[in-house]
Amino acid sequence: MAKIALHNISVGGLADFSLEIQDREFVVLAGPAGCGSSIILRVIAGLENPSRGDILFGERRMNGIPPKDREVAVVAKDYAPYPRMSVYDNLAFALRPGKFSAAETKKRVLAAAEVLGLQEILERMPATLGGEERQRLALARAIARQPKIILFDEPFASLDREARVRARAEIRKLHQRLPATTIIYATNDPVEALVMGERLVVLDRGVVQQEGDPAAVYDAPANLFVARFIGHPPMNLIHGTVKQDRDSLVFSEQGDGTIKVRLAVSEFPNAKDFVGEPIVLGIRPEDITVALAETERSPTSFRALVEMVEPMGAEANLYLQTGAHALICRSRCGTDKGNAGHRLQFEIDIEKARLFDPASGRLIMKEG
Repeated sequence: MAKIALHNISVGGLADFSLEIQDREFVVLAGPAGCGSSIILRVIAGLENPSRGDILFGERRMNGIPPKDREVAVVAKDYAPYPRMSVYDNLAFALRPGKFSAAETKKRVLAAAEVLGLQEILERMPATLGGEERQRLALARAIARQPKIILFDEPFASLDREARVRARAEIRKLHQRLPATTIIYATNDPVEALVMGERLVVLDRGVVQQEGDPAAVYDAPANLFVARFIGHPPMNLIHGTVKQDRDSLVFSEQGDGTIKVRLAVSEFPNAKDFVGEPIVLGIRPEDITVALAETERSPTSFRALVEMVEPMGAEANLYLQTGAHALICRSRCGTDKGNAGHRLQFEIDIEKARLFDPASGRLIMKEG
């Protein structure tokens, strides 16, 4: 089919929106409610007609082509199987009546059921299925058609946490089993945004904020919006100022904050333009650690009140108060609930720190 291209699309919450998705790619569209991901899927599926712009599948312009002729399957969170049909008949009905022989229909139904582990429940009725089984049925209905494109619109939003984890794993395995299929997955969940696809596109109100490899987006968010949305817990954002001190820069937290850390000019050359100006230092919770005694006076350490300790098994989330900011430290050092109410010394992994311009929200690049 080659790539999918949306050129200058205007419809609903999208205005002059453009995006290209390569053939056989697995792309995640992510953002909070209202980000525009569902509208993008509906445009690709033919369920929304843009007032302007072009929809291309390869070289073919798809504007005005009805959904049934697009070789696109949609799996949505509100999927409802036909209640008076068995699982088998729901799968068979997904195939266009009259297009396939009885033998071909049975072959496709059984193949889809095997991929999604539905072989043992083909004779059951939808009313007897649990939420996870119903979603697997929705996936099987989609792949039974053998479409070129599968669109997922928050398909697991109604499932519990463990079921979502299993369902996400099924989607990833599905992409491996169907290498000729392009998958586009829309989600409001920042965890799903990172674990699902090969390429992540972060959206806010119909505008692409950043796209690329999920790990790269997590490591270096392009702006404050992405920093706040991607990651759970999200990146700590500390407002302050920088000043020049000989051959380095010193970041000082605003107000009565306790954070005062030294930055190498060679690491943050572009930060020199912000000397004396407001700036935001971003640091992931896992890049703040409880300081060892010998590092208490390190140029990248600070003191903070531990307001609460949230044990997470092998690690714990420490909720800190510096005097000007509430921060989260994700610690693996065995910190227990007894530390709540105490002041401890913490260390910032300054190589992982990021600086942002608070006026534009944009990342201040580390390279010169």
